[in-house]
Amino acid sequence: MKRINKNSIPFILLSFIHIALFIFTLYKKRDRKTITLLFSNVSFAYIFEYVVFNVLQSYRYNPEILKKRPLDNALGALLSQAIYIPITGTALSVFRLGWPAKFLAIIYFHLIELYFLKINNYRLHWWKPLYTSLLLPVFFAWSDYWNRKLHQKNKLFLWFSTYLSLGVITKTLLFVLDIFKKRKIGIGMVHTWKEHFLISPLYMFICSGAALLPAVNNRTSSKAASMMIMTFINLLLLRMKIINSKTTLMWTTVQNLFMIFLSPRIKSFIFSTPKEDRHN
Repeated sequence: MKRINKNSIPFILLSFIHIALFIFTLYKKRDRKTITLLFSNVSFAYIFEYVVFNVLQSYRYNPEILKKRPLDNALGALLSQAIYIPITGTALSVFRLGWPAKFLAIIYFHLIELYFLKINNYRLHWWKPLYTSLLLPVFFAWSDYWNRKLHQKNKLFLWFSTYLSLGVITKTLLFVLDIFKKRKIGIGMVHTWKEHFLISPLYMFICSGAALLPAVNNRTSSKAASMMIMTFINLLLLRMKIINSKTTLMWTTVQNLFMIFLSPRIKSFIFSTPKEDRHN
């Protein structure tokens, strides 16, 4: 970790602002669907980030919070796609704010992007701020649509939200392991962070599907079947040298066990309707 500096201050300040916004949203809308919508929105942002940021290398962040540049870059993306944009989208949807408020949010993010470019916190490769402003209305509209389906208790959307939430929670927590270099997956004997951030999200999407079995049927047999599937995947990746160390294999197994533990609890959280939720 680096000391707080002129580059890191805007990221930290924005984090506090948006976390405060989410706390205010939860205080006003004490409904589990608010948290479910946030996890779903974070997942949509992660998918966007994977394609545009990880695969297509559209831009680079420079928060100067972590010493390793690839991790520092990934942290900037994480703050943007897990906190700033999803929390704003969630608040707009939960409070049912219309397009005037949404356009103000778009202008807000556009100005932040321009400011980050000016102070060298953010560098563009082929991306343009205009693209952000054009895609945010799509994200906000999709968030509204997903929120309506959650309130209608559409089972398909509840199950998708369970799947997405499982991946989001695990991926976000595992970034801590990445920071402390506890695991890295890639191709060949020497793995780079670029390879890790290209492969690990795909691994997460696959394992999230396998880890849903205990959510569908919370029995020992389902948990065992889920673990067997993920162990088979791990051994296959070990043979392919995508996992190339005992430490990585150990932490990957811990991740699998955590997902199996978490899966039925997320399903219960999303599908249940406590009394306090019914009055909202």
